[in-house]
Amino acid sequence: MSTDHSASGQALGYVYQFDRATYRLFQSGVDVVEIGVEDIDDVSVHFGDGNEVREQNKSTVNSGSPLSDRSVALWKTLHIWAESILATPSLLNTTEYHLVTNGSLSTKCLARQINDAIDEESAMVVSDEIRSMIPTLRDDLVPYGKTLSKLGDEQLSRMIVKVSVFDKMSSKFGGNLEELQALRLFEPGMKVGLFDQMNGWVKRKIRELVEKGQEPRIIRADFDKELQGLFRKVTVARLSAIIEPFDMNVDISQFESHGFVQQLDWINVDEDVIREAILNFLHAQDTRIKWSDNNAVSETTLMQYENDLKKCWETASRRAYRQPFPTDELKGQECLDLTLEQNTYIHNEIMPKSISCGNFHALAHFTEDHEPVIGWHPSFKFLAKGSPKS
Repeated sequence: MSTDHSASGQALGYVYQFDRATYRLFQSGVDVVEIGVEDIDDVSVHFGDGNEVREQNKSTVNSGSPLSDRSVALWKTLHIWAESILATPSLLNTTEYHLVTNGSLSTKCLARQINDAIDEESAMVVSDEIRSMIPTLRDDLVPYGKTLSKLGDEQLSRMIVKVSVFDKMSSKFGGNLEELQALRLFEPGMKVGLFDQMNGWVKRKIRELVEKGQEPRIIRADFDKELQGLFRKVTVARLSAIIEPFDMNVDISQFESHGFVQQLDWINVDEDVIREAILNFLHAQDTRIKWSDNNAVSETTLMQYENDLKKCWETASRRAYRQPFPTDELKGQECLDLTLEQNTYIHNEIMPKSISCGNFHALAHFTEDHEPVIGWHPSFKFLAKGSPKS
């Protein structure tokens, strides 16, 4: 059976556009408002200040380059951009032009010369080279040459300065996944999975927009929202896999002199509460070690988590200490209850209650060298100073 290589090449080119659009969305900063696919160009990047990038994508199924000096891909691209400038000359003030291929460019080819022309002088040299080639173009390229001929010298040279050419851009992902900061914390296999899922979302979204007769543009904020939701699902799955059941057979007498247990003694809680606190403390401690060993949660994230816990306690303590309880012990019990009833989050996902409570008790713990960060009794800091420490 013969293969229609032109049809397969077109299909791959179409797929490559979505890869590039997805890569651009992962790559975009807060100044990007939306990214289009098959809108004003193969891919277009639209900024909040009105500036834009118009990108042409040229894929190849081999290791060569589709951008040889007399290739249709190169001359048609220049023709498309020249037409847009002839129609709207002000584009030269607001637009960059990107030509992207998964193939390789030779060191002295015309596309490379265009990319390297970054000022008026070097652009004029390339402009002269293009004009000298136009009369020698083969028949199928003549219409493209005629369009370029309509540009004035200043327009052509300014367009050339605005053009950047990128080669060896991955045919699988439209770029190097390792360079995407949004995915930096994930292992290689996870990066591929996240990219593929977001790529599928982009395709579905564009189809939906086209079917509704709307502009085929992805709003960056919508992409970010979808991505964050995906991150939460992935992260929770990873963290949940590491949060294992904890051995309940613990001799609580070994922890009676521990700082966080003494804090509970100061507010006269019963033994069941103390036993649960010890188990939660040990479970949270064990889980944190596993998270670190598996690189599931960064130290920066854990530090932020502790700050969030402290803020939860600050709110609970203010509410508790304002209550007209007859004793400080009862105020402390109220503070404990209000603190431990709150949900805590890592990567925007709720933590199991035992982990939340255990981490609160970890902040309440103190030793001879470290004061407690939080506490239950209104005078916990004073009591800690005069207490024997373990």
